[in-house]
Amino acid sequence: MAFAAEKAQTQESLLERASPFILLMALFGIPGAGCVALVLLVQIPRFIYGQSVPLLLAAEIGGLIAVFVLLLVLRACLALPYAPVGFYRNVLDFLAMARWHPSVKAALIGLIVLPPTWFIHADKYRRVTMLWTMGRRALTLSDFQSGLDSIAVVYQLALTGGVPLLFALHMLSRWKPKNRVLPWLLVPLLFVFTAIAVVLIVTMTH
Repeated sequence: MAFAAEKAQTQESLLERASPFILLMALFGIPGAGCVALVLLVQIPRFIYGQSVPLLLAAEIGGLIAVFVLLLVLRACLALPYAPVGFYRNVLDFLAMARWHPSVKAALIGLIVLPPTWFIHADKYRRVTMLWTMGRRALTLSDFQSGLDSIAVVYQLALTGGVPLLFALHMLSRWKPKNRVLPWLLVPLLFVFTAIAVVLIVTMTH
């Protein structure tokens, strides 16, 4: 028991010493790896129907794994007694998805759920019907494949426009911690401004 306690204390001490470097690495690593994963997001649906590029798919998977690992390590560092405070801590909490205000969590769920819901509704459930009636054979049809790609692109646009707004909402909830109503009032506006950002991104890239 004493040996186990000493070992745990040593590991915590090493983590504490390396914490400033780890925090800095997470500060740049999580957004960087997340951007790689977001840019290559279309490789996931293409893998589903068997037309992904192996190198790009590996980079996509690597980016997702890097985000997950850095997030876990960042959370461990933020749980230490001498973790940073103030503005820096608020930024790191956002990256670690830690101590989020409930309104920020709700907004994130909306950014995840609304894009495919909107696409399926705009598609009038046509591709859902194809999958339901044809099963895996639908994956061989170019029309269905383009639909899967389109969902990935919709996610790319929504997250590109929405994540900065999500960060702003998170920082506002930390700036006004006693105001319980304002963050919730801003959630619908976040979706509105995300839609505007998507339109602007599409306009500038075409």
